[in-house]
Amino acid sequence: MNKHLSNGILRKYSQSTTNNIPKISSTLILSRLPVITTELSKFEKLFYKYQEELWRRLMWTFPKWFYFNQGTLAELRYKQLNKGSMSYDPKILYPRGIPDLKQGRDRRFRQYIKAPKPYKEIDELSQEQIKEIEEQKLKNNGEELINKDDLTRKIIPNQRVTKADLNKDDKSLERRLERTLYLIIKVNDSWILPTFENEKNSTSLHELAESGLYKIGGDKINYYNVSRIPCHVKESNNNKEYFIKSHILSGIYEPQDKKNDYKWLTKEELKTYLPNFNEIEHLFSEV
Repeated sequence: MNKHLSNGILRKYSQSTTNNIPKISSTLILSRLPVITTELSKFEKLFYKYQEELWRRLMWTFPKWFYFNQGTLAELRYKQLNKGSMSYDPKILYPRGIPDLKQGRDRRFRQYIKAPKPYKEIDELSQEQIKEIEEQKLKNNGEELINKDDLTRKIIPNQRVTKADLNKDDKSLERRLERTLYLIIKVNDSWILPTFENEKNSTSLHELAESGLYKIGGDKINYYNVSRIPCHVKESNNNKEYFIKSHILSGIYEPQDKKNDYKWLTKEELKTYLPNFNEIEHLFSEV
């Protein structure tokens, strides 16, 4: 009697333990970090402008004798661009104060320097030169012919707004360069973060996320795991979902199944796609 009872208890206990084994999955939060700095606010622009004006007001006099040797053509071009300050004359009334000249500079005001340029601005060109530049652009598909090895070339900064922004291409990593982008995929007509189930319960969470990412997005992705330890755990019924943070460093996400859709979105854009956004909102960056 005791033997049958003990066997029944063991059988019942073993069945209950197997049924209560949680289903473990690894969810990957793959992000592309900002490429450029954020746009300055109005207050920040005014602050930096004030600091620049203050710095220029207190700066040392520009040592033209160091950069332009006396009696050279370079010094002559410099003098043509930078007119000298008015000297002090006791017979003249100066409403803004008596000039304080040192090394040809009036120290009452900040000093503006115009350096000779090896190139000409667009307003300094003739009509014939402008036509030649336009013809070169047409031959070069709208791009100017610039010799990158020329140290005297004009430095033109790239635009903050890319072609992906203009075309509203949410599959491109070249969009919203000042913000953090996150990868989401479409599964069964719903948008989710890439999630991979640990069927054998023998693979570590970060390895499961890595193999799953390569399986759905190809092996052209170079990414970095922030940590092997999950940053968040979500429990529901008998399921445990662990979130792993990663950053894409280079490469491209190419879905192996052409039917699978994906997007690179900012935190604000994720609100309209992820149904559980309010639960995991704290995992996404504000920048």
